[in-house]
Amino acid sequence: MDKLRQKILAFIYAPKDVPLLAGFVVGLYMLLYYYSKNFALANSWIQLGFFVAYYMVLPMVLLYTGYKILGAIKKGKWQRQFLFVAIPVIMAFYLLQLSWLAEYKRPIFAGVIVVAVVLSFKAAKYYKLFVVLIAFMALFNAPPLAKIAYMALITDDSWKKQPDDIEKVVFKHKPNIYYLQPDGYASFNNLAAPPYNFDNAEEIAFLKKQGFTLYNNYRSNYYSTLLSNSSMFSMKHHYIQYDIGSYAARGIIVGNNPVLQILKNNGYKTHFITEKSYLLMNRPQMGYDYCNISYAELPYVKDGWDTNEPIEIDFYKALKPGSGNFYFLEKLSPGHIMVYKNTSKGVEEERKGYLEMLAKANEWLNKTISFIIKKDPDGIIIVGADHGGFVGYEYTLQSEYKTDNPQLVKSVFGAMAAIKWNNPAYKEYDTGLKTSVNLFRTVFSFLAEDKKYLKYLQEDCSYINMAEPKGLYRTIDANGKVVLQKIK
Repeated sequence: MDKLRQKILAFIYAPKDVPLLAGFVVGLYMLLYYYSKNFALANSWIQLGFFVAYYMVLPMVLLYTGYKILGAIKKGKWQRQFLFVAIPVIMAFYLLQLSWLAEYKRPIFAGVIVVAVVLSFKAAKYYKLFVVLIAFMALFNAPPLAKIAYMALITDDSWKKQPDDIEKVVFKHKPNIYYLQPDGYASFNNLAAPPYNFDNAEEIAFLKKQGFTLYNNYRSNYYSTLLSNSSMFSMKHHYIQYDIGSYAARGIIVGNNPVLQILKNNGYKTHFITEKSYLLMNRPQMGYDYCNISYAELPYVKDGWDTNEPIEIDFYKALKPGSGNFYFLEKLSPGHIMVYKNTSKGVEEERKGYLEMLAKANEWLNKTISFIIKKDPDGIIIVGADHGGFVGYEYTLQSEYKTDNPQLVKSVFGAMAAIKWNNPAYKEYDTGLKTSVNLFRTVFSFLAEDKKYLKYLQEDCSYINMAEPKGLYRTIDANGKVVLQKIK
């Protein structure tokens, strides 16, 4: 340790300036920091190239150019002062871009500039201390990335293999299929009971009038959009395998998953229409024939929630009445209560906010369904939420802590489901439809008029990664009973 200390001091007091090294260290820290927090949003090569240029090359160019310009104009005495000020200012600029404190960004940034300038008059010669500290800070961001790399090497893909030959299924009927996913729309039974206590009779009446079959106790197998949809489109349980939660889910959902492959094998054209780019941010290889958001439109230093595409207009343009088309419409409404404790308004206020969004979701569903039926009365319309609304909790992450209240657990997983089959024969196929993992296997069996595919329905259990007690737990068993059974 003493030798290390001596080397650090020698570096700090050495007369040679290191503008390029300073820029490199700032960039290395930011690159590792961003990826350690957002790897699932940025695990594409094009994004890596952007962030290397943005976080590493740009600071090196700025610091080196500014340093050299001051020397060229005979202002060499200001060179170290420039580096002393520029290093923390560039760091603050980058970090504040990633901060949620929107209203405080400008005053914080201004404060950093003022403090750095004031201190630079006395401490400019110690600017290399910043370089050392930032280099050490960068090391703390490496372990999460090392873990991701290790898990990527040992990840087992065997869970994706289907237990039968359903990927070769041949449909006897090829109507247009419309899958509408209102994010976080709670199940009908859950909405009628505590903690929701919401009368959804008007929406239920509308759906029944339009010929929908309602699945009142339907639920998701997982507690987030990424985990639920990646299982649903795979028609298999992944049991929250590490790569799914860390980086692979989006690639499964919008990539060439088993559901899309089966549809394409049967001559379907596939369309993904979403109002937000949340599922597209890491630029996964697109498995759909059409998507209303192109990758060229996507921002880099964001998570996709700021996008607001006119989903209705995009869908109306893409709709092709007739047969052989699959549409996945993702509507981020009603959503769910706030994710974090510090942004929660409390149980009751969160409930009120959710129900307000639910009313808007109903309006969207009614308008969209009516439009589809008018244009394509023979199409199969599936309305299936990805999970519940988490109402009853103060914030969604609270669901990762043990509770003795079964209604809260059901609030997480109970999801809305209704299907307009247009053929009474569906009754021979849908008796086992209870959870999202079996949704498309049920639909495909119906279209193929082949019940053999129903022999391999996945278990109707729901899972969550608990923070306390820590581990992967089964929280609802195959019979719909709330339990707490540790899996791993």
